[in-house]
Amino acid sequence: MQIINSQIDDAALKAIGRDVAHLLCAGEVDALAARFGYAVALGRGPATAIREDLAECFGQVGAIGLARNLEFGCDVKFFAPNSSNLLAIVECVIPALNGADVLVEIAVTSDGSNRYATLEQISVVN
Repeated sequence: MQIINSQIDDAALKAIGRDVAHLLCAGEVDALAARFGYAVALGRGPATAIREDLAECFGQVGAIGLARNLEFGCDVKFFAPNSSNLLAIVECVIPALNGADVLVEIAVTSDGSNRYATLEQISVVN
């Protein structure tokens, strides 16, 4: 998702992270994939890859779904200028129904004049 420079601050990026978490918890995977893509789709369609990776997380922790209607805490880590054009990472921990945690990471990148927020990865919190 393309974002504007005013969205490159702690509060705005946390809001983007919460939006991603709410879409995922609501099962709105197609909308999530359409808005944010999925960096580790690895040749799969983004929505399919998100579903498969989330199902893999559930299998690892023995969960059947994510908790809904929660306020999610998100952390933002900013980076100094670098060759990968990575500006920040937004990390949100989403509880599964069984209490296990799933980590959702959103990468914030730049191609010079444009800024993007992309769903980077979904994994189990160890």
